[in-house]
Amino acid sequence: MKKKTRKHARRNAAPPAPRPAPRTRRFLPPIPDPPDWKTTLASAVGGGGSALVGGFLANRGWDPQMVGIAMTTGGVVGALTLPGPWRVAANGVAAAGAGQLALATMHKAAVDKVKTAVAGAPKPSNALMPPAVSGAFESYGRDYGPIDDEERMIDPDLELHPAYAA
Repeated sequence: MKKKTRKHARRNAAPPAPRPAPRTRRFLPPIPDPPDWKTTLASAVGGGGSALVGGFLANRGWDPQMVGIAMTTGGVVGALTLPGPWRVAANGVAAAGAGQLALATMHKAAVDKVKTAVAGAPKPSNALMPPAVSGAFESYGRDYGPIDDEERMIDPDLELHPAYAA
């Protein structure tokens, strides 16, 4: 007859090892049905069209922050009051306005930071040349031919003779 052996015998009078906690399964919620194509188109037209209009107005000299605030406010009011696809288009307008407002605010902060850095920097010793020295270079373009575009790009303050300014 075969001898029976115990596989799970404890040894040395130590307490048993703790068992790991059972794993819990996490179930993801079901994915809802996608919106119809009219809703998607309304959102794209509302956001894209208002971004174009806002960029056009900002390019024409309007304050970009005020344009962003107006677009966001108008989009929110439209999203709260309009029915159907118009509501979705108004959400796009509000999103584009919020994006423009954020970009305009970041741009304004960056410009202010650069202005304060430039204002606080010491000016070089040759920043202001006396008129006699600056006048010595006045006829350079007339005497030696037109100045090429590379030099014009390097020195933006270079004044060209009217005949060569074309």
